[in-house]
Amino acid sequence: MLLSRKGRFTCGLVLLSLVSVHVWAGETITLPTTRPSTTAGVSRITVPALNTAAKKPLRVLFIGNSYTFFNGGMGTLVQSLAAAVKGGRRLEFVEVTKGGQTLEGHWADGKALAEIRKGGWDFVVLQEHSLRPLQDREKMYAYAKRFDAEIDKIGAKTVFYETWARKNRPEMQSGIDAAYIGIAKEVTALVAPAGLAWQAALKVKPDLSLHIADLSHPTPAGSYLNACVFYETFFGRSPEGLPRTIRNAAGKVLVDLSESDATLLQHAAFETCGHAGKKTAAE
Repeated sequence: MLLSRKGRFTCGLVLLSLVSVHVWAGETITLPTTRPSTTAGVSRITVPALNTAAKKPLRVLFIGNSYTFFNGGMGTLVQSLAAAVKGGRRLEFVEVTKGGQTLEGHWADGKALAEIRKGGWDFVVLQEHSLRPLQDREKMYAYAKRFDAEIDKIGAKTVFYETWARKNRPEMQSGIDAAYIGIAKEVTALVAPAGLAWQAALKVKPDLSLHIADLSHPTPAGSYLNACVFYETFFGRSPEGLPRTIRNAAGKVLVDLSESDATLLQHAAFETCGHAGKKTAAE
């Protein structure tokens, strides 16, 4: 659930209690090669064997559409941020994505459900189509509840990926917020408030380029902001101080921001879902 606290929102809050995720020492990981944004299906990564002294990596399943797989994929971006923290816990992920897909479509397809049922996940991220919270909230909730029930069976935690308003329709955000906060309260899940972080960043710098030309999908800066929100949601640490450039295993640059823009986006994520007294990634 997402709760307001003195003008800020707290990531990782359940309906009544805070879930604390501890950061353990782990090895540096090799990032996967990004797949083109037009590719749909299940994206996997292979990680090196764990050192016997290291703790288990955090395992995350992302279920969504192009808002999840754009700019190299949300899993790759968050994984890279986590890997940059010395002594930090590693992240493993799988993405089940398809352009334009809804949760209803993912349920009917069966791939996402099959991945959930394999078990071993710490978090399962559910991203609904960007317009469904406004156009058909009833179906959004129905399939969100079906997925959450399956996630609960394997002992993982549901995280709803709250999306953002179209560039030319900023008034959409309040309805999107209400939809995601509402379903999170109903099933006692978490919310990664990316949309609210976009709103916060644009309030500080209105000409910040977070949308591409279609007024909907994220630029690399937009995806970076989302990754900062997820980093804080998963690890319970501020993203302030994290790297501003992200490359994949092949060396391709996925994100390369100016220092000022990276600082602004990291701070927007922290202010949106910051915890009092939280350590920064640089500490």
